[in-house]
Amino acid sequence: MNPDDRLSERLEPASGIRSLDPPLAMLEIGLSRSLFIREERISDRADACRLLYVSDIHLRRGRSDRLSSQVVESVRRCRPDAVLLGGDLVDSSSELLNLTALVAELNQVAPVLAIGGNHDRGVGMDRVSEAVINGGGQWIHTGSLQLTHGLRQISIFGPEAGNINHGDVRVLCAHNPRVWKTSRSCGYDLVLAGHLHGCQLVAFEYRDRLFPGAWFYPYCYLNHQSGTSRLVVSRGVSDLVPIRWRCPREVVLCHI
Repeated sequence: MNPDDRLSERLEPASGIRSLDPPLAMLEIGLSRSLFIREERISDRADACRLLYVSDIHLRRGRSDRLSSQVVESVRRCRPDAVLLGGDLVDSSSELLNLTALVAELNQVAPVLAIGGNHDRGVGMDRVSEAVINGGGQWIHTGSLQLTHGLRQISIFGPEAGNINHGDVRVLCAHNPRVWKTSRSCGYDLVLAGHLHGCQLVAFEYRDRLFPGAWFYPYCYLNHQSGTSRLVVSRGVSDLVPIRWRCPREVVLCHI
């Protein structure tokens, strides 16, 4: 099936997605739990486009198989119109082949668009982009892609894209949420970011921010609205230190 055909299909609502049960999900050590699927509704349209944002996978030796299977499981459950990989995809060059295999498997469910993060820059953006492309994905870090969904054009931009003056709906797929400082006034309907992992330990939320992380990182949000632009920050798929408190590992399903 052509990727454009997949994007135009009317898909059923995600099944089996449930809200997080806080008493059972306070402490998480390692990768034993499935990824939490957080839903963000930017639009209440019956024909909303469904974008699944998957950030901070951090493929690394000894855990790539488990992480990849969890991401694939989440994508299959959500049945999105497109999968957006939001950077920090690999931690070392040894995992580039695993990234290619993951993208190829995800691409069987929905088109895959990807950008890089700081860890990918350490490995080499050109090498990471090549791994994504070899898996059938599209690398949009310095560009953009238009998805046709019904009668609308959904434009998805990378963090270093140029002209953003096109598309019925404009989405910025970024990595570091500090991009919000400038992007919120650029005309994006949705800005997606990750990077902070919710700081992994969350004591409380206040005015959309997660604390104590927000004392150190001002954009430690779950979501935030400024005018017509919405920021959504993922808590990420994986961490260097695999322990979390009230901060589930997650992917984010956005209805736009």
